Amino acid sequence: MKLRRILALTLCLILFPGFFALASERCIMCGMDAAKSETKFVVQVATGTRDVPPGRYSFCCLHCLVLFKARLKGGKITSIMVRDYSTVTEKYDSGEMIEAGKAFYLVEMGLRPKGSMVPFMLAFSHQETAERFKKAYGGRILNWEEVWKYTQACD
Repeated sequence: MKLRRILALTLCLILFPGFFALASERCIMCGMDAAKSETKFVVQVATGTRDVPPGRYSFCCLHCLVLFKARLKGGKITSIMVRDYSTVTEKYDSGEMIEAGKAFYLVEMGLRPKGSMVPFMLAFSHQETAERFKKAYGGRILNWEEVWKYTQACD
């Protein structure tokens, strides 16, 4: 019986090599399960490089995205999406994705998002929501340019 399972698994891997990749969405930089991260980013690379081919890449946090962008010299990113923290639930891989450039980011707060790395930050689609979280957990609200610089300074 055990041999049959091993053979079935091997056959599955040969016939459908991407089968198990669907079960998790790994951060390309650190290997964490980005689908479980409350601070997930998704990037579409249109023009790749020798090291980074064109495609869709997931990240557990902005820190990993900053590291990736440094490797993408000469490549072109067409879109960056981030998980809206106000829509995250206890359900696996929940939360709407919003344009990163339009989000409001709460940093230096007393809340630690699941599946993320430092510097911790939360993204919100509405400034009013970010303000409510700031009132409850402290911190500062930054826009996309400010949070990008903030994250680079933390390296």
